[in-house]
Amino acid sequence: MYDMSRRETFENLAEIWAREVDMYGTVADCVKIVIGNKSDKESDRAVSREEAEEFASQNGCLFLECSAKSNAFVQEAFLELVRGVLETPSLVLETSTGAGNVRLKQYRAQKGGGDCAC
Repeated sequence: MYDMSRRETFENLAEIWAREVDMYGTVADCVKIVIGNKSDKESDRAVSREEAEEFASQNGCLFLECSAKSNAFVQEAFLELVRGVLETPSLVLETSTGAGNVRLKQYRAQKGGGDCAC
């Protein structure tokens, strides 16, 4: 997430956060999303939508702009992320009934967590 009105927060995505995810991520097919926050401050925009979309595309991320202050597109950001997980075959375990289940047990086991009823 970056602040659309502060360019340095966007630059930190490439210089710091993308590298951190690549270095420490444990799930090969993880779903990533770049979120531009503070869309309610359009007049103070320091990062164009096109530039942010290009960054997201180059890094294999979903993209969305939202405003936590006005609650615009906040829920959609979470829905897009969940949709991305459900549409990634390696993250969904098919059951004998054909219903997809998210592979949280395997993820938690990798992280050393306990069993979950997911």
